[in-house]
Amino acid sequence: MNLEAAEAVLRGRVVDEKEAPVAGALIVARPAANGAGAASAETREVHSGLEGDFILALPDAGDYLVSVERVGYYELKDHPIRVEGPQETTLVVNSVREVFQAIDVSGEPSPVDLAGMQKEERLSGTDVNAVPYPASHSLQNATRLMPGVVQDVTGSTHFDGAAENQVLYLLNGFNITDPVSGRFRTRLGIEGVQSLEHWSGSYSPEYGQGSAGAFAITTDTGTDQFHYTATNFIPSVDFKQGPHLGNWTPRAGVSGPILRGRAWFADNFDGEYDEAIISGLPSGQNTSSGWVGSNLLHAQASLTASNILYADFLVSLEQQNRVGLGPLDPLSTTVTLRQRQYFAGLKDQIFLARGLVIELGFGHNQFFTRQTPQASGLYIFSAEGRSGNNFLTATQASARDEGRVNVFLPVISAGGDHQLQAGVDADRPSYNGNFSRTGYEIIGLDGVILSSTSYQGSGVFHIPDAEQAAYLLDTWRITRRLQVMAGFREDWDRQAGSFARSPRVTVAWSPDAGGRTRISGGYSVTTDAANLAVFQPPLDQTAVTTHYLPDGTPGSQGATTFARGAGPLELPRATNWSAGIDHQLGDRIYLSANYLRRRASDGFVYVNTLAPGAPPSELPLPAGVLDGAYQLTNQRFDSYEAFAISARRTFRGQYSWMASYTHSRALSNAVINIFNDEPLQVTPYLHPMPWDSPNRLLAWAYAPLPWKNWAVAILADARTGFPYSVEDQTGLVIGNENAYRYPLNFDLNLHFERTFVFHRYRFAIRGGVNNLTDRANATAVSNVVGAPDFLHYYGNEGRHVVFRLRLFGRTPGK
Repeated sequence: MNLEAAEAVLRGRVVDEKEAPVAGALIVARPAANGAGAASAETREVHSGLEGDFILALPDAGDYLVSVERVGYYELKDHPIRVEGPQETTLVVNSVREVFQAIDVSGEPSPVDLAGMQKEERLSGTDVNAVPYPASHSLQNATRLMPGVVQDVTGSTHFDGAAENQVLYLLNGFNITDPVSGRFRTRLGIEGVQSLEHWSGSYSPEYGQGSAGAFAITTDTGTDQFHYTATNFIPSVDFKQGPHLGNWTPRAGVSGPILRGRAWFADNFDGEYDEAIISGLPSGQNTSSGWVGSNLLHAQASLTASNILYADFLVSLEQQNRVGLGPLDPLSTTVTLRQRQYFAGLKDQIFLARGLVIELGFGHNQFFTRQTPQASGLYIFSAEGRSGNNFLTATQASARDEGRVNVFLPVISAGGDHQLQAGVDADRPSYNGNFSRTGYEIIGLDGVILSSTSYQGSGVFHIPDAEQAAYLLDTWRITRRLQVMAGFREDWDRQAGSFARSPRVTVAWSPDAGGRTRISGGYSVTTDAANLAVFQPPLDQTAVTTHYLPDGTPGSQGATTFARGAGPLELPRATNWSAGIDHQLGDRIYLSANYLRRRASDGFVYVNTLAPGAPPSELPLPAGVLDGAYQLTNQRFDSYEAFAISARRTFRGQYSWMASYTHSRALSNAVINIFNDEPLQVTPYLHPMPWDSPNRLLAWAYAPLPWKNWAVAILADARTGFPYSVEDQTGLVIGNENAYRYPLNFDLNLHFERTFVFHRYRFAIRGGVNNLTDRANATAVSNVVGAPDFLHYYGNEGRHVVFRLRLFGRTPGK
């Protein structure tokens, strides 16, 4: 319909409760006289632009009911508007917040929307706080509520079968990935989370440096009303093996106006004290402890009606004692770990005429880690496990300065509507290290020493880097039922010395006029960052290994060296094919089926040029050959394929449930010891990743009970056990890499919660049982052939009771 000729035109803006524009909102108008069953031909819909603006041509003047939906906001339902000729209006939607009030509020809107084209898994702040996942104070643990996300036996998180350093981690739009390891290390309080999202497949080229996608954390912003929460503010006592202070996870948050109607803040503190008792170790040597404290301050200010400023400041401090303590790793082998992180970010959004938007951002991130062993003795590897002292003392300091500019151009009409977006990004990561190692010995089954490795030279180094990127994205809405997203990104890294180009395209189509079904598919090339740890070995210490004769006397000796090679390196890349069907079935019940295929190539791996075909080894340095001359190459290849189906329903009052099944396969040709960040060998075949889990059933719910103010929260998570290798007394893998598997892993957690008011303060108290079936869920195995306890599993999780008390602030006066 021609907007200029239309007699009834509704135009305006969609904003949130702080008058910030809401882009990508679905605005639907239907004649009021026809009621809920209005003919689709008379119903009109449009999506808001980057400034929240929209123009909607209506069939006739008269009374209309207007609804607005956008993920992350409560639905505005059937807002009455009378239209007589051209009409201006402002539609306000409220951000989804975790609330515990006597009134009901609508849940999140339907995800069956052409605007959400990339493969996405999303958790709201309510999901993160309500579902009883293990160690539910940890934001990292909350990610396992997403289908396709698993945690390995070390607690590391893997999205869609990828290594941790193959994902980009974002906090309110800023890159918070550790520039050294490429991992997610940031500690945040879960009460301050508004949403968690993982985009994969053919996601927007605005985000790079993550071949397996981007993980985005959005935190709460205050409103014109003060809110505060406090959780687990009373310490607990544990009576296991005598009374002592148990795990304590106090959290607190406060938010509100800085200047009512103009500026707001949200501040969230997260603390933790842990004292763990490890089964299978002597009393007095079976405990580990640690503490963490972090605080995030997020602020937003409307400088003018067209200029919004955002600011973040994060500080995190941590100390962990006896790290690595386990059934096969006694007290003497553990280390003390001290870490801290500082982050500051500033973002300015400027809204100009005709829908032109400019976004400027700058962020600074600092990480510091110090690892100290218990003593300076040698580390011992034997069939019975590890002993002696950890051989590494290390100090690491890294930083990243990030600057970016994004431009959202006015909508162009040419065969449909084109929303163009472009941007540039420049980063300066750096890494300073000071490593000092003693050495380790390999002891055979008969107790005789097999080899000894010591380290020589300086482990002090500095690694600077520079990264630049530019992208262009065209979101082309051909019709209201067909949309194409096509984009291109180019990344450059100084240390690698190369460019990486990333084309991406996604198509989404709604086969029915009512928009209850979306079919989408896409192709993309994605890249990984050149994490600075990759370039460390050539600048680090040199290992010298002595092999011993059968009678225990020293034999031959050789050195292990590392080099980069002469030419530039390629940045790791992956090709992704994705397809999905999403359907709304009934009232707020959503079904989805997704397929993802990722082939990653050019991954960084050090290969021994003296013995490229040597058998795989599980030791820190492979001991199958005497000398090692390792060269950094692009020979790593990963493969991931997954099919997932899921169903989800949201209720009024922020209650919801989700059930999913995922069948997947994660393979690699790089031999990966899960305790070693950088693989040192490649094989001529693909083998399962240490976190490969072909089958997983995941379900959770947070639902009201028939009794007033009572609710139930439940989690059921069953998956195939992770793979592992068996080895001989020298650390060489016997048979195929990762040919064995842990038993089935199953968690069933059941909690009950009651909200109540005490002296005009609103509380929620929760109690329940984790691992209700008392499943062992092993995390360690004796894998040396010939050992007395060969293939014996360790790490009994056990059934345990959990309590939580939360304060939600003062109730309104009557």
